[in-house]
Amino acid sequence: MSQSSSVSKLPARGIVAGGRLKFFVGTAIILVVLGWLIFSNIEGATAHYLTVEELLAQGPSDQMVRVSGLVVGNTIDWDHHRLILRFEIAGEDGSLPVLYQGVRPDMFQDGAQTVVEGRYASSGLFEACTLLLKCPSKYVED
Repeated sequence: MSQSSSVSKLPARGIVAGGRLKFFVGTAIILVVLGWLIFSNIEGATAHYLTVEELLAQGPSDQMVRVSGLVVGNTIDWDHHRLILRFEIAGEDGSLPVLYQGVRPDMFQDGAQTVVEGRYASSGLFEACTLLLKCPSKYVED
């Protein structure tokens, strides 16, 4: 009887050791895949932040960028049927025509401080996929 009890214990140790190995290999595979997913998507989710002058100096590109500027007075053209907004933003020494398709923000007006994210096309038009407005100074306490 002592032989049969010692024989039954040997396979149990092998199963436990094999289970630990499978666990560590599985964990390693999951960590490698997660690391690769994070690393490969970081570049696609980032956008460089430029001024209007820096973007104009850099020229057209397929790279996603963010540009900050003030909405130039009387350049706003809003087509509410097709949800197309055309306007210009200005920096200190230049202006940039912008095309944005989407919902027009409520506080969008002449002189609003705006951040647009998108691509500067070879046509000289900035094609924005995101339009953000900075908080006006009336919300800042004196």
